Amino acid sequence: MTTLRIAAVDDHPALLAGLQLELARLEPSLEFVATAPTVPDLLFQLEGAVPPDVVLLDLRLGDGSRPAGNVAALLAAGSRVLVYTEGREHTPALEALQAGAQGVLLKDRPVATVAEALRAVAAGDTVPSAETAAALQVDETLTSHLSPQERRVLELYAGGMPARSVALRLGVTLETAKSYLKRIRAKYAALDRPAYTRMELYRRAVEDGVLAPLMPPATRGPED
Repeated sequence: MTTLRIAAVDDHPALLAGLQLELARLEPSLEFVATAPTVPDLLFQLEGAVPPDVVLLDLRLGDGSRPAGNVAALLAAGSRVLVYTEGREHTPALEALQAGAQGVLLKDRPVATVAEALRAVAAGDTVPSAETAAALQVDETLTSHLSPQERRVLELYAGGMPARSVALRLGVTLETAKSYLKRIRAKYAALDRPAYTRMELYRRAVEDGVLAPLMPPATRGPED
């Protein structure tokens, strides 16, 4: 079987080491040639060398870079890109796909699935995973499941504002603000994206573009 040269960009070295070891055991023809915590670091390591066939790219990196810019830089360097992420972050995943990534896989997928996806990407195919399909669906209408008022409540509450302050800002009663939060949580649960805590609501707000992804996470607090 043709040897494929693989690289990975992820700021979790222990995870990369484990993946590299498991892939080597399962699929010796997949050769890891480099790993790095950021795309610029990877490109610096590989300067002057033959580019990897495929780069596994995490969506959330410690340098605050955007998925589209990272994908564009890797494509320009001559590698294909497979997004490899630990969360269902459909909006940034869509950004990566629109920039030229060929699929999205969650990090909890079996190593055999990762190997199969790497070969598909190297062959020029798009990985037909559930994560890829979910990201592409975001393109239709972002947060279409939320009304404008629910979206506003989510923005304020997930951004760190107590429910009482949300009510004052919107000119509604505290009970009305709480009912909005209940409906928002129910709608996310119906989409198999539960958000029972403030932190989970924050994550959904970031995933759906309601809040900027680089804002510090809001801490969970009382709703009154």
